[in-house]
Amino acid sequence: MKIEFYVHQIWLALICVLMIVSLIYPIASFAVDGGEVIRLTNFRLLYEDGSAKGALWGLGVLLIINLGVAVFELLLSGFRNFVLQKRLIIFMMLLTVGYYLVLVLYILLLKGNASFIPGIPVAFPLVCLVLEYMSIHGVSKAEAEILAKANGFRLRD
Repeated sequence: MKIEFYVHQIWLALICVLMIVSLIYPIASFAVDGGEVIRLTNFRLLYEDGSAKGALWGLGVLLIINLGVAVFELLLSGFRNFVLQKRLIIFMMLLTVGYYLVLVLYILLLKGNASFIPGIPVAFPLVCLVLEYMSIHGVSKAEAEILAKANGFRLRD
């Protein structure tokens, strides 16, 4: 049995790693006038005194759904169901854009007179969006190569 390897599988694996890292680390901070720094994670706000406000679970849920779809897409990429793969990647792209829309909404609601300080993990879903775009082109290229091999006959004039 020959196992085929496609380039878009590397991008999908990297998407999974970046989503996990983005879930674990704080994505931003708010600096309040009194010198207090409030860290923003995908699930809650963490205050310096140790208390937390867990009203931000929407960001984490979007990332978890996106991670689940990415893992399923990675497992599905060994098969040749390219139409479903492209549809799932488009769904992942929509989830990533939705993540940033919800993030901007949360930032506007929470900012007040504090200053917003983005962290490095806030850019990971954006990198994932670029990798998803590269993956959809990789799937299309793999599909075209397979169709070219299958239709390797000549048409008459």
